[in-house]
Amino acid sequence: MAVDTYARKSNLKFYERLHYQGAEILVARNLASQVAAVSLELKKFLGFKWLKVNAQLYGHST
Repeated sequence: MAVDTYARKSNLKFYERLHYQGAEILVARNLASQVAAVSLELKKFLGFKWLKVNAQLYGHST
């Protein structure tokens, strides 16, 4: 998984754009077609932020 907060000059043709609560999320097209569910979790502590992404694939229970 890669997280980038600045994608202005990147080639985005291989990504699917998803919008969730004011944020734009870029997901690889080959992954987007295989995912049954995605959950995002953002945690903050002092000046630090963590983004956790869980993806459940079709045909997998965990």
